[in-house]
Amino acid sequence: VVLAAVKVHGNSFEYAADSLKADKGYVLEVVAKSGMALQYADETLRSDKQVVLAAVTQDGRALKFALNGLNQDPDCLKAAGIFDEEKDKVYERDEKVTLSVKFSLAQQSTTYATDFAKGMKKDDYLKEFKTYNPNAWCKDSCDENFTDINHPCRGTSSTCGIHHKNLDPGTQRPCSTSCWRFAFRFHQEESKESRGFMIQVEETAGLGDGQKIETEMAREANLKVFRTYTNDPFLNDNLMTKVSNAVREWYESGCANLELENVFIGNSYLNPKN
Repeated sequence: VVLAAVKVHGNSFEYAADSLKADKGYVLEVVAKSGMALQYADETLRSDKQVVLAAVTQDGRALKFALNGLNQDPDCLKAAGIFDEEKDKVYERDEKVTLSVKFSLAQQSTTYATDFAKGMKKDDYLKEFKTYNPNAWCKDSCDENFTDINHPCRGTSSTCGIHHKNLDPGTQRPCSTSCWRFAFRFHQEESKESRGFMIQVEETAGLGDGQKIETEMAREANLKVFRTYTNDPFLNDNLMTKVSNAVREWYESGCANLELENVFIGNSYLNPKN
């Protein structure tokens, strides 16, 4: 009965017996039908990679309910459709994109950033660019508060307090011990050097504290920014064409305008901000 109900509405699993929520075989069946039901599974199973993989394969948004670090496990990120950076993958375009989003892989966060990243992969134009999604990488910080805008770090070797940990000795690229600001600035500079750009995703509650820092760093790097904004907490994939059209027009114009450009992707029947 519960399985049939879950197939119609994933939240039905909330009312299942605790014994069922802790039964791995049963939970695997449930999340295969509704990935988001992972949130109601026993914590031991939310820490089980097999269960998490099954859930996020069905619905990538379920990754935010994974525990024990599985929300940033490479295999789980790939199954969720968030991380696909293959070493030898060739993209249609040489320009690189940096994505500025709120963290969407914590249980209390919204899924908007995840939906947006997946929407980019579905868009015929935007998927041609190699895009850095910071949510797909685990990072450290030289700021004990992580997102204090008054902290001096702006992602450069001269401003970062843990610059000795920022680059992998072999690849000379950011790694898991990097300060997140350094890693983000690294990718911003790569975007700038390749004539790429940054897409900043502003949700209904406004920019996150980290995004405000990323805006400052983009300004310092002289990097073009397309900022999407919305009045709708849910993303309509069909509106991603507004973003791709804005980017396409920028390239067709010769990329001369480096001013921040706002792109509304909300509900036009409501009142968007000016």
